[in-house]
Amino acid sequence: MKPFIFLLLNFIAQIQFSKSQDCQSAIEIHLKNINGGYFVDKDVTLESKTDGHKIIQRSNAQGFVKFTVNCFEWFDLRISNYNQKVEIESQQEGSTLVRTFCYEPNMLEKERLMSMDVTEIAAVNNVAAAIADSIFLPNSKMKEPKLLDYFVFVTITIKGFDGLPLDSEFVSIKGMKRNKAIYGFTNREGKIFAYVLKGDNYQLNFKYHNNYQTEKFDYSKGMSEAAWNVSYIGSKYYANIQLQEKKRLIAEEKRLKAEREIFAAECKKLGISLEEGYKNIFLKQAIHNSDTVVMSTLTRNNWNNKLIVCDLTGSMQPYDAQLAVWYQLHCKNEKNLQFVFFNDGDNKLDNEKKIGATGGIYYSAAKGLDSIGKLMAYVAAKGNGGDCPENNMEALIKGTEQANNFKELVAIVDNNAPVKDIVLLKNFNHPVHVVLCGVNNGYILPDYLLIAWKTKGGIHTMNEDITQIAKMSEGQEIKIGGITYRIVGGGFIRVTKV
Repeated sequence: MKPFIFLLLNFIAQIQFSKSQDCQSAIEIHLKNINGGYFVDKDVTLESKTDGHKIIQRSNAQGFVKFTVNCFEWFDLRISNYNQKVEIESQQEGSTLVRTFCYEPNMLEKERLMSMDVTEIAAVNNVAAAIADSIFLPNSKMKEPKLLDYFVFVTITIKGFDGLPLDSEFVSIKGMKRNKAIYGFTNREGKIFAYVLKGDNYQLNFKYHNNYQTEKFDYSKGMSEAAWNVSYIGSKYYANIQLQEKKRLIAEEKRLKAEREIFAAECKKLGISLEEGYKNIFLKQAIHNSDTVVMSTLTRNNWNNKLIVCDLTGSMQPYDAQLAVWYQLHCKNEKNLQFVFFNDGDNKLDNEKKIGATGGIYYSAAKGLDSIGKLMAYVAAKGNGGDCPENNMEALIKGTEQANNFKELVAIVDNNAPVKDIVLLKNFNHPVHVVLCGVNNGYILPDYLLIAWKTKGGIHTMNEDITQIAKMSEGQEIKIGGITYRIVGGGFIRVTKV
């Protein structure tokens, strides 16, 4: 054991510890009068799309405002004499993003004059009451209605992430207030044409993603037109991703079953129990694995008062062994360290595993390596493999309920196993540091990106600590390990083909 420990100590000494520093950049806003000159003493507001905090400044004599903000954060930008909200993203550390707005001084007055009065609004609403709740467009274009002034003619253009038109993409446009819906398929140019009633917010929905985008059309006088340009993965491509993932899970479950049978046979040959076999792995055997993600992440991040929630199922053995060795090296310096281990339901059959009540979750405060090693071996031996998805969320929820005061929540998870109880995420908000084990070809399961994003935590691979994911919002993209992911319909989708 000693030569291996010395190798590990040397490995740790070579790690470059990354200390978290506040990354800041600048945003400059210039307000120009289209008739000449600048807009002075106008309120310019940045509202964070991450946590809603606002920064307000007034433009100077040159119509200039400068903000210092966190890097890679999205904001809603509002200007007191400008009638549109604009989304804006800060850039990398030390950089300055410059945006110039050139507009008429009476923009808001013009908007007010073009607004409908009470009588006109009532007339629009009366027309709405007489229209069918659902209208299907047989040729991608809606028939021109009477009383055109009550409608907005909307041209919706839908392109894939590769920039090419999405042909024959099923689309629905639904009014949130009146519950009126228009259905149809895009043409060869990826376009669909519709007349929508004024005075409503309209959701754009796809086959697999509802409420993808929303646009507001106010009560305004006169004929109106609008262009709605959308970037989408495409239902055909998304369905193919789902099919490939289903095939991968079948193959993964078959592989895990074979590995467990081989392991059980080896234990029988040695005349030891499964529990003793796991104990040998966790406490005695060296780690022959080039993916040192657990050792690397826990060593380079100075997280205090940790609660570590660790998956002990399937092919997690080498990563769990890393955790045991890391603990052996650092147990004297780790104060208030706590563990939660889970195996996806002990020996339950798959049809007995219920969301939120699957079980196989064990808590322990740090009591020394031998004690933790025995518990890890016990929990691993209690699991029976079974289906590939794991009860990660149940483990996080019940683990945090059982633990005493802790500051940092670390989840060591199997990147090859989806989260079967991801639905429970909506009731969980403690930031999670997700340590991903078994990242193959750089691909990360969307479930773990979602956990990190929704809880405002982070994703940790062998070489990266990705914390900017906490600041992302719908439609944004993030690149991890050479692969780009985008938030689509409240979840993550892989954009880069692998």
